[in-house]
Amino acid sequence: MRRELQKIFQGFIAFTGLSLAAAAAQAGGAFSTTPAGQPVLWQGPVVWRAESGPIKGNTSADGGDTGGGGGGGCALTKSIEVNNTDAVQIVRDAFAAWDNLPNASIDIQEGPSLGVDVNFDNVENFWVGSFFGGSTPSNVTAAGCYDSDPNTECLNSVIFDSSNVPERSIVDAIQGQCARFSILAFAAILPQQANDAQGTITSPILKSSQMVISGACLQPVIAPDPNCDNPATSDNEGACPAGGITLDELKGTVVHEVGHYLGLDHTLTNKQNYIDCQTGAGGCVLENIPTMIGLFVPGANLNTLHYDDKVTFSRYYPSANFSSVTCAIQGSALNSSSSDDARCMEVVASKNGDPALTASFVAGSEASRFTQGIADVSGNNGKTQGNCNAGSPAACGAYSIRGLEPGNYTMYLQNFSDNGAGSGLSTFHLEPCDPPLTDAAFGDTKGTPREVNVVCNAGATTPQNLNAN
Repeated sequence: MRRELQKIFQGFIAFTGLSLAAAAAQAGGAFSTTPAGQPVLWQGPVVWRAESGPIKGNTSADGGDTGGGGGGGCALTKSIEVNNTDAVQIVRDAFAAWDNLPNASIDIQEGPSLGVDVNFDNVENFWVGSFFGGSTPSNVTAAGCYDSDPNTECLNSVIFDSSNVPERSIVDAIQGQCARFSILAFAAILPQQANDAQGTITSPILKSSQMVISGACLQPVIAPDPNCDNPATSDNEGACPAGGITLDELKGTVVHEVGHYLGLDHTLTNKQNYIDCQTGAGGCVLENIPTMIGLFVPGANLNTLHYDDKVTFSRYYPSANFSSVTCAIQGSALNSSSSDDARCMEVVASKNGDPALTASFVAGSEASRFTQGIADVSGNNGKTQGNCNAGSPAACGAYSIRGLEPGNYTMYLQNFSDNGAGSGLSTFHLEPCDPPLTDAAFGDTKGTPREVNVVCNAGATTPQNLNAN
């Protein structure tokens, strides 16, 4: 397998007990950027190709009858079954949700079927990457997607993991043992990369992505796997959520993963609303949870794209009239005591009178870096605040929220701490900084004197710097 296409950038919705944990998550931005700060986005048609097997059903190659437990995994009885026709339609509908947004333009095409029921025995021929902790490479690369020869095959696989036998789980093989209990689905983008230790992204043009959708926890789920429990935590990591996942929740998850497939990453936006929903403290408004939230919120409707989802997508895939009918607010996030950049703060714009119309951007997420920032690779600065080449071309605290509806907005900053509320927010990792910013010098400004009101006019960009609290 070619080295330049080995380091894949993945995103997923995953649950741990009742809360989903996020990985490699940026708030309100692109899934990944080049070291120069360029978002990695599709150029030209987005062609996806689904396999020919089910998401959940009787697949003898992966465990036989769906009622079997197969050695202590998710033992399922009277399960929801999703055959290939229904599975492909779920994916088709998910892409259509992103393909029909106002102020956005993208060419999404359903390609020919992969023609194979992808399972544990042949997945290495359809998934670009590695398996079992990196010990087993796949047999394919994404090189053909960037080849000038139109006859070179490009996979762009959409894979359905219908296995109910733990030892044959595609999700476990790629993400690690017991991952089937914590990951509903995941997507990976496959940009062009250099043959170096960082896997440096060499072009912002994206022509290949891939996705896996699991049926392991579709309801009802009755038997957890004690081999997956972690005694160091209070979470039951060896079990699907109580009662299992509904078909609507699976459909919403696929809409979320298609967002990743198209180059978007996670978002938080309405932080306090998320905390209220997770802790049951009151004030939870499920309609204000965006589709690209990186942490599971029971009851949230991910099937319908929300304001932040739409604003972010149109920013990266603008329609011809985008600049004239929308507005923008941009500037820098600064720390609480000086003019130093507050890189990694989430900058939030909330339209006055309607908290559902809230969009965000992580300060400094598109600033130039010294290195790509791959964690644990010698000689790099990692995903830290310090891995920023200030002023080349943008300041380390720079933000730009484009694609907003014209009107009056309240602007504020927020970090990724829930101040001990127990919402699981501490698991929210973001691009470009890991761990997330929770330093006291970068405090939230919502509801404080440092909250700012801004007028955003159609066709115009309003400059506005913001200080942390």
